[in-house]
Amino acid sequence: MQVLNEFFQPIEESDKIYYNNFIYSYKTEITRKHSLSVLKYFMKFLNVTALRELVENKPQKIIEADIKAYLVYLRNEKKIAHTTAVLYLAVIKKFYIVNTDFSFKWNLISMYLGNDDTDDYDDDNVNINEIDDDGEDEQQQNGDRPYTKTEIQKMFNSAQDIRVKLIISLMSSSGLRNGAVNLLKIRDLEKIEKYNIYQITAYRKSKKYSYKTFCTPECTALIDSYLEYRKNQGEVLKGSSPLIREQFNTLDKLKVNNPRHLTPRSIRNMINDVLIKYSSLRKKLPYDRVNNRKEGRNATKLTHGMRKFFTVECTKAGVYHEIVEKLCGHKIPGSRQHYLIFNPQTLLEGTAECKGYVSAINELTINEENRLSRQVQELKEKDDYQQYIIDKKLQEKDEQIKILMFKIDKLSEKEQQFDEIQNEGRIISRDLNNQLIELGKQFDELTARLDIKKEEKEKEKEK
Repeated sequence: MQVLNEFFQPIEESDKIYYNNFIYSYKTEITRKHSLSVLKYFMKFLNVTALRELVENKPQKIIEADIKAYLVYLRNEKKIAHTTAVLYLAVIKKFYIVNTDFSFKWNLISMYLGNDDTDDYDDDNVNINEIDDDGEDEQQQNGDRPYTKTEIQKMFNSAQDIRVKLIISLMSSSGLRNGAVNLLKIRDLEKIEKYNIYQITAYRKSKKYSYKTFCTPECTALIDSYLEYRKNQGEVLKGSSPLIREQFNTLDKLKVNNPRHLTPRSIRNMINDVLIKYSSLRKKLPYDRVNNRKEGRNATKLTHGMRKFFTVECTKAGVYHEIVEKLCGHKIPGSRQHYLIFNPQTLLEGTAECKGYVSAINELTINEENRLSRQVQELKEKDDYQQYIIDKKLQEKDEQIKILMFKIDKLSEKEQQFDEIQNEGRIISRDLNNQLIELGKQFDELTARLDIKKEEKEKEKEK
């Protein structure tokens, strides 16, 4: 009931049932808070102070007439944009759906929203910009541009607080929404030593909205430095501790070890101060006290411009479109979302056919020194790789030469053995020839002797 106290005091027992039906139809605290602020605005228009007055003793036609009159008032008097009015109507519609049995003609009522092609949209006009469960309305992106790299650099260099530097670096290098940054806990970060970056799990507890993205080495260094500072101040860092905490008195040990998360509003205020006070990138819009709204609009959305910067730079770096969508936590339309399921490794490194987050790290690095340092590191890594290839090739050549020398030695051995055998053959052949000659001589001598004996026998016979 804490949120209720901010808008309805005192709380009447008869209002609780309408409040409970309405407030618990939303999932997140920030959505409930903004929805209540919209409902309060509607009650103020109708000049009522209790929730039951919106429902009890009111026929359907009167309620429909009130809603139509309210939409006309928003369009003509308050000059609220069509996209904002749609969100206002969505809150009112939900309140009556959960608290009445009427079948309102919502299609007819929607005709009183006005023309969405001619509205002059002011993104800083209302707090309802963050009414969706992710903390920022994605439908209100008509006509706004992303921050340029030069603007991001100027914001980063102008920031006085390390937390602001960290937020700027985190949002622009990871594509996280404003409503996701403040929810991050230390356990949502997992360091990847190979690239000196963090893998970030956004909306860890949500089965529907949880997704993974990454941050640059530059952002990683800021995170490590910030956490080391908190550790040095005596804070015991736990997995459940907020990644970025509220400012605290370092002398108050109770507050040091009871960190609280920042709110989306405080993050917006911190970024707004950098843009207006320190960097002069944004002018403070004049305030129309009659209509209770700011006059005019800024060309870039306060925090969503960094998310768009992330998308643009990743696309320029050639990261696969569906991987960019996944890194932003977007749902891929149609049946493709059920088939294009990327594991964290693919999101980070891509494949042979498509690039991953690693390919965009240089483009997403904010500080020029860090970018040049990374480029030098990349060149060094390339040189080291080339040297490694050269050394490997030389090693392969040495191995081949060794094998060749071994073969030559073996051939030489065999040749030597062959020569020795050949020499032995020659010697044997010579000895055999000599023996044959000797035998020939002996044979001739024997033959001569036989001839003599034969002649002697023939002479004896003649006698």
